[in-house]
Amino acid sequence: MEAWFISDIHIKTAEERNGQILLRFLRSLLEKNPQQIHLFMLGDIFDLWIGDSQYFANQFPDLMKALKDLRQAGARITYIEGNHDVHIEGYFQKKLGVEVFVEAQYYNIDGLRVRVEHGDLINLNDIKYLKYRALIRNPWIKPLKDVFPGRFWAYLGNRASKKSRARSGDYRTRNEEQLIAMIRNHAERVYREGAFDVIISGHMHVFDDTMVSVNGQKVRSVNLGSWFEDHVKVFRIKDGQCDWVTIS
Repeated sequence: MEAWFISDIHIKTAEERNGQILLRFLRSLLEKNPQQIHLFMLGDIFDLWIGDSQYFANQFPDLMKALKDLRQAGARITYIEGNHDVHIEGYFQKKLGVEVFVEAQYYNIDGLRVRVEHGDLINLNDIKYLKYRALIRNPWIKPLKDVFPGRFWAYLGNRASKKSRARSGDYRTRNEEQLIAMIRNHAERVYREGAFDVIISGHMHVFDDTMVSVNGQKVRSVNLGSWFEDHVKVFRIKDGQCDWVTIS
């Protein structure tokens, strides 16, 4: 088994650097043994994707084909929604065969108990975001994704995203140590919900890979950071061993 974990790529266009890197990465997985591949996409893969509108899929035809080809070749793909990709199951699950979740999930990977999640519940001090999350995840709000066209959501989302990115980028630069502490504290807190050997998250845009002690047990806490760095690296579990792989 070879499990790969990606998150927080925030692709705006298929032509940009990260869009091309992701496309090459997906095609490289197809050249392996797809039936032994499990790809985890832990949210915010796209800078914006709301609902199952074909509008968003049309922006990334090669990526959609690569994902479909990978699934048809026997690979398993798990997508956990982030805060930039919301209510996407209508497209990814129904049309591509990708399993889609919102909350944290647990998997047994080569004997390792692994918890995967987007990570947007790590910072419990961000009350403004938590209120926003509760709103967009409200079952009464979900039907609105089908009321308005994809172009409308793209316009609205891109305006909000631009303001949010400038604010969060500055905060991250000034508070990186505090964010790392939150990631590690989160691992200790959610261990009570269900034991695990490895917890893998994104959202925080801070690379962190460490061992933490929980109730006398050593567990590995990994935050995938983002693809905004000069060199893109991807977390992998292969034959029960964890490592980082640089891709280009």
